[in-house]
Amino acid sequence: MAKESRWPLMAAIAVLIVHGCVVFRSGVSLPPDSVAFSLRADLLIANHFNFPAASRATGVHNVPAGMYMLFTTLVALAKLVAGARWPTILVVANLCFDALTAAILVKLVRLATRSNAAAVLAIVVWLLCYDVVTWVRMPLTDVPFLVVSFAAFASVVAPYLAGEKPTRKNIIASVILTVISVLLRPVGFLWLILMVTASLVMSGRLRRRSLIASALLVAATVFLAHTFVVRNPESWTIETLARSVRWDAKSYRLGEVIKGRPETFHAPPSTAVDYAAITADRFVHFFAPMVATFSRGHKIAGVVFYAPLYLLAIAAVIAAARRKGTTADVVILSAVVVLTVAFWHSLVVIDYDWRYRLPILPHLVFLAACAVPMLLRNRAIAE
Repeated sequence: MAKESRWPLMAAIAVLIVHGCVVFRSGVSLPPDSVAFSLRADLLIANHFNFPAASRATGVHNVPAGMYMLFTTLVALAKLVAGARWPTILVVANLCFDALTAAILVKLVRLATRSNAAAVLAIVVWLLCYDVVTWVRMPLTDVPFLVVSFAAFASVVAPYLAGEKPTRKNIIASVILTVISVLLRPVGFLWLILMVTASLVMSGRLRRRSLIASALLVAATVFLAHTFVVRNPESWTIETLARSVRWDAKSYRLGEVIKGRPETFHAPPSTAVDYAAITADRFVHFFAPMVATFSRGHKIAGVVFYAPLYLLAIAAVIAAARRKGTTADVVILSAVVVLTVAFWHSLVVIDYDWRYRLPILPHLVFLAACAVPMLLRNRAIAE
């Protein structure tokens, strides 16, 4: 047990050193959303932490009032503790969350594969993932959501990978982490659905084939309904989410694929097929390692990092689809998380910097690492 615990510890230390050097050499970055959180935190403090009043005053135009209040509270507390240096406090917290994510990732890889090579690959890939480091430098919800959402997934599947049944503590941890995910970001509601689904699959109450068939049916239904609604936003007569529907419809009317990247836009759509084509293109672009306006170095770095990652992840999913057992189920569930998040964002928005891809990165690394034992086994057989 002591030897096994070294792997997560090594991963965490490596991230603190490598990512820490990058973060503090580059410095803290304050994007517009961080400034917005700062203003909301100021209002929360001015209202003496009267959350209902602050929620009304700091509402976001396309999400329910009160959304982001959890992170706004964290910003407010950081301001009370550190004053003008509040961003540094949150970036240090981000770095710790980054290290914790790496530790959970490597622990999960070890449970799934029992392979040292797979664990090493997971650590190396995570250290090289500059997308993670980019968001660690910014006091935003993304890195806290990254660790909480992945920890929720791990808390559901880890006991089964260890050959045990989940204890009451596991269940309570899963529930708390999932609730925090929902409160941190609007997309967190997906984790509520995904964690319930994962629990049903791992407990044997839902078969893998039934999961895949149900997911495809639900996706097709949502895709068709969404295409109709964004083409005819006036058909949405329910006040709840009405602003979000109008906001989504506006982006579709512009032909928007990646927000802020006009080179990816389609011509303004007219037919249902045109609208559906935008959604399909968004889904593909969610995984894009580059776009035309990237520099040559950025393009090379993106392809070198993501192409092998995607190929290994696909290899792991194909191998799992041919096998039965706990590890195969977890691999399929991890792939379902990736595809669900990609599908959801293809319906709403993909930011110009692929910010919303962050929560699936540990899943992609996990899948890629799970392919390593398979490849080594095939090589041994060939020799």
